[in-house]
Amino acid sequence: MNKDVTLSVDGEPLAVTVWGSSVQDVLDANDIDLTDKDGVSPAAGDQVSDGDTITVRYARQLTVIADGDKQTYWTTATTLDDALAEIGLHDPDLRLSVDRSMPLGREGLTVTATSPKDVQITVDGQTISGRSAAATVADLLAEQGITVSADDRITPGADALVTAGLSVTVQRVETSEETVSERIDYQTVSTEDSNLAKGTTQEVTAGKEGEKSVVYKIVKVDGQEESRTVISESVVSEPVTREVKVGTKVTTSSGNTGAAAPAVSSGSTWDAIAQCESGGNWAINTGNGYYGGLQFSASTWAAYGGTAYAPTASQATREQQIAIAEKVQAAQGWGAWPACTAKLGLR
Repeated sequence: MNKDVTLSVDGEPLAVTVWGSSVQDVLDANDIDLTDKDGVSPAAGDQVSDGDTITVRYARQLTVIADGDKQTYWTTATTLDDALAEIGLHDPDLRLSVDRSMPLGREGLTVTATSPKDVQITVDGQTISGRSAAATVADLLAEQGITVSADDRITPGADALVTAGLSVTVQRVETSEETVSERIDYQTVSTEDSNLAKGTTQEVTAGKEGEKSVVYKIVKVDGQEESRTVISESVVSEPVTREVKVGTKVTTSSGNTGAAAPAVSSGSTWDAIAQCESGGNWAINTGNGYYGGLQFSASTWAAYGGTAYAPTASQATREQQIAIAEKVQAAQGWGAWPACTAKLGLR
């Protein structure tokens, strides 16, 4: 006896008339071949009656890449949402690469799913904590409305995957140029001069610093200068070289007896007085009636025994002059050199 039944294949109903007695007979009559993954209700071996509805759902493959973990499932669901519920991925906060209501055809589907994770973002002097299902750091920043420039630094990188407990740092980078004026040091060139007493110098040309204009590239990270690199520089004025003559003439001339005098360490009080009196030139003889580093008059020099060393103080050594100066100081006090000893605070 023929029977009128409804055959529903993946939700599409079809009215058919069959002569067989089982569900399998109905499937065979309509050229429906099922695998063990497909679904049919009632079961293929069950009897069929007039007016029955036979439901067939073909299996389809669903590939889910969840937080980077790829899994493949077989399902008879005809929508993505139903399929996810069937395999236990029904969290409403789960972020999918396609819409949940998307039909699931027999050709199957691959979908990317990202679950919410605790994350932290440090940017612009503040730290933001929360949960996000963003797939990458770039997605996370966009989700939070954080814009970044090509120069800004993102740690980890923008393409890094978001993982549980991820901490993201955004550093603001500013690049600018600055032009500054800088000095150019002058050089000193010394030339020996046998006409000058040894240990004395004479400046021929005064040195003068030059000037240059320097353009720097300045990189600031979160407002703090990180680096300063020279881009270009140009000379505004050249430096002037200082030229100095250095005396090599030995002062132990025929006028010096060569008599020994006590040694005196450099930097003594007498050196300070000589610097004040004669610029530290122990052999000076300017023709003004005063001789040597401590500016002895010829009469004072002779009165205190200086001629035992040399006719005048300018012909005596530093040590010989100091030996006589100590005799003068013992007799007259520091007042023998009034201006300089006052200046030096010795009286």
